[in-house]
Amino acid sequence: MVKLRMTRTGRARRKTYRLIAEDMKDRRDGRALQFLGYFDPFKKDAKIRIDEAAVYEWLKKGAEPSETFRSMLKKSGIWAKWMMIRQGKDVSAVALAPLPAKKKRKKKRDKAAKAPAPAAPAAEAAPVVAAAPAAPANA
Repeated sequence: MVKLRMTRTGRARRKTYRLIAEDMKDRRDGRALQFLGYFDPFKKDAKIRIDEAAVYEWLKKGAEPSETFRSMLKKSGIWAKWMMIRQGKDVSAVALAPLPAKKKRKKKRDKAAKAPAPAAPAAEAAPVVAAAPAAPANA
């Protein structure tokens, strides 16, 4: 059975993935039957490129997408289009939905940077007492 899944590429701490069609018995990074696209989670808006026609061909042949692969197809609108194809509906007028734009997160900053600097303690208005002169020493 053929499985549509992702294989990891890239370097340490900078993962990228290839979207592939692969025999289910092969290991994750094994030989692919066909490359279907790629996914780079570190690019702005998590860049996904999928060969739509090739995905439809594999789905028609009975390939089963992994959960992650299926969620990517749903986000790109290909899965909804595939479901319409399976039901025999006309999809020529259906346009793919664009990926939703990610919301920009505010960067977390130190709480010390946000809090104002503590003010120097003000001198209290206590009465100043003059020091008494020293007692003369007995000579």
